[in-house]
Amino acid sequence: MKFTKPLSLAAIVVTTIFLSACQAPSHTLTFTPQAPTSTLNVSNQHAIVNVVTKDGRSQKEVSSYTKNGALFPLSAQPTVEALFQQVMQQNLNSKGFRLSEANSANTTVLVTVKDFYAKVEEGNLRHKISSKIQLEVHVQGAKGNFTKNMGASRTDEGALTVGNDDIQKSLSAALKDVVSAIYNDQEIGNAIRQYSN
Repeated sequence: MKFTKPLSLAAIVVTTIFLSACQAPSHTLTFTPQAPTSTLNVSNQHAIVNVVTKDGRSQKEVSSYTKNGALFPLSAQPTVEALFQQVMQQNLNSKGFRLSEANSANTTVLVTVKDFYAKVEEGNLRHKISSKIQLEVHVQGAKGNFTKNMGASRTDEGALTVGNDDIQKSLSAALKDVVSAIYNDQEIGNAIRQYSN
């Protein structure tokens, strides 16, 4: 009787380890954009900005690949829409613009996500990941409007099969480039100042 208890316990431990190793990878990639490093400009305080972000993509997943003969789609966490809402609000807030709801704002910034996808090509010995992020930023104020397209693309290659980590690395690098471009951009801030009341 004493011998069967340790044997049963050992069987449970081995089974748990085996099952956890066989666990399927997540269908979600998590993105965390870097914080802005802009200097606060108090002269921007007169502009009260409402930021609206829209996902204009035809497909909502951020990538897909084949694993064990099955299609493996991946989604983003937070959603692509929430991700760029956060980035644009952090950007404008760090530069001194006041953020508000639509009914009390004198300027609206509409961010439309046109593309956020990593295309995966798999061969027998190599894989290729082509990541592309494309945004349209539209500033609408009482005195006029302004539109700017921003984006980044990159291609990464690797040996053997592709996995979530490979796709995450490629998309995160493209995201970092786009977020840096937004944070370093002066044209959007100039348009807000020019077209607000």
